[in-house]
Amino acid sequence: MTEHVLAVASEHAPWRPETPWWVTGIGAIVLVGIGIFALAAPASAGNIILQLIALALLVQCVLNIASGLRRARQGVDPYVMLQAGVGATIGLLVLFRGFLVPTLDVSSARVILALGLIFYVVIEAAGSIIMRPEGVSQLNRAVNGLLLIVLAIMLLTSSDDNALDRLSALGWIMIVGGVLLAIMAYFAYRRANPDSPQAAAA
Repeated sequence: MTEHVLAVASEHAPWRPETPWWVTGIGAIVLVGIGIFALAAPASAGNIILQLIALALLVQCVLNIASGLRRARQGVDPYVMLQAGVGATIGLLVLFRGFLVPTLDVSSARVILALGLIFYVVIEAAGSIIMRPEGVSQLNRAVNGLLLIVLAIMLLTSSDDNALDRLSALGWIMIVGGVLLAIMAYFAYRRANPDSPQAAAA
């Protein structure tokens, strides 16, 4: 079951040519929908977006832990497991704060998530420098780490005074990301259906 989950997660990344066009299309719709929601109802969207970030972090870390355990005989990267453990803990705490820590308000959860993301990136950077894993794109890691740091800074600098501006920026980023995914889905559809009228017209 674990191998199947890992295979699905890796094979359905939107930038891979073998990913079905409709998978990328669903991702585009979800991103645009969340972005529009953030712009249209910022007062209600703040906590939901915070939970979505925590959920994405939790899912990624669970997959990393499962992958590490699956390759235990080949040796486990301690930095990857430490990073995954920290990320999963932060994700669980923020996602289920109403059950785990009922007294934790949104502002505190936002700070915890931001600091957790920074710690997450620091552990990954340390692991890359010390372990120097083979077959891993350091450029991809660097770009991913930079994006997480930017997100963490946005969370740390958010307050009651500028929360609406931050949500507006996140909303537009998600809409742009959704549009890019939609374009990728269109080209993937053309590749999968070269005889379709849309592909012929293009």
